[in-house]
Amino acid sequence: MFHVNHKTKGSPIIVNATVNGKLIPMELDTGSSVSLIPETTYKKIFNSMPPLQQTTIRLKTYSGEKIIPLGMLTVPVCVNNHKGNAELLVVPQDGPALFGRDWLKNFPLNWQEIKVLQETKTSGLDEILDKHKSIFKDELGKLEKLKASIYITENCQPKFHKPRNVPYAMRDKVEKELDRLQKEGIISSVKHSDWASPIVPVQKKSGQVRICGDYKATINPVMKVEQYPLPRIEDIFASLSGGQKFTKIHLKQAYLQMEVDDASKELLTINTHKGLFRYNRLPFGVASAPAIWQRAMDQVLQNIPFTSCILDDMTTSGRSTEEHLNNLDTVLERLNTYNLRVNREKCEFFEDSVTYCGHIINLEGLQKSPDKISAVLNAPKPENTQQLR
Repeated sequence: MFHVNHKTKGSPIIVNATVNGKLIPMELDTGSSVSLIPETTYKKIFNSMPPLQQTTIRLKTYSGEKIIPLGMLTVPVCVNNHKGNAELLVVPQDGPALFGRDWLKNFPLNWQEIKVLQETKTSGLDEILDKHKSIFKDELGKLEKLKASIYITENCQPKFHKPRNVPYAMRDKVEKELDRLQKEGIISSVKHSDWASPIVPVQKKSGQVRICGDYKATINPVMKVEQYPLPRIEDIFASLSGGQKFTKIHLKQAYLQMEVDDASKELLTINTHKGLFRYNRLPFGVASAPAIWQRAMDQVLQNIPFTSCILDDMTTSGRSTEEHLNNLDTVLERLNTYNLRVNREKCEFFEDSVTYCGHIINLEGLQKSPDKISAVLNAPKPENTQQLR
């Protein structure tokens, strides 16, 4: 790790910089003469992976460890409405992105705002997060008081599909994921079932595999799909209107935190090369799952001001720091009451702006997230009829 690792009181000062159209939280480091990002962040910012320029710069950590940068590139940067191009080093070590003195000269910061934010994070936010630390546990939560029910049309014929062949390159990962799901009680092995759906293993960015039942081949066509609307982005923004800072909370594995009733479990059976397994929790791929989950989340978070949720992401805010903290405390208390778990690494607290549902929400309004439209903006100019089509 290239960042300082000693124990200090308080949180690091975070500067939200928009780099190449993407919002990157960076630690302000006045002890660093250069600004840098780890290679993992570089890959996230740049889809096309532009070539890095060679550099003779060599770095040292506080403990004297030498770091050889992978290279350097010039990037468009926007900080507090100050825009310009700046040099950025890319290093192979993992760690936070650093906002160094070179950027500090070109992009002035609002020190009073940073002071207030740091005081908030150290005096109010830390206490609230510590108070509700149980919701950040690694274990998967189990939604209390609410269960999912799947309904199918009467007199429909059960469908039993044989397992599909899993590529040998993914077989080991699929087996490990099945073992994990079974160990956590998400699925249970069964010997017989009238219904069985084949699986679709999906490779995640982390390299792990998500196992999804292909329910469109079995229950989805005969399901009485539950109808419940997902909130529109305009409604979400309206509920946050007037907020000064924004907090985003990401639920861990969403649907899998919700149990299904016993009558629905057989409908959710999957057929794998390791045999039949029956879901005890609400899985991805079920046509009614988004509506069932959204209804439950609206019930969990009802009547909390400046708060909105769409599926596994929720956002809260406030017209003042005190109101924001109170709303956040209420949200976390509700999640704890219902025994839900949150992915701490994907949460953002008291930020000037957050990316939500493909949009950037901040004090100034609502904008499309650049990474959602970059493919269209950067598409090459068609040179013939076939390319145009």
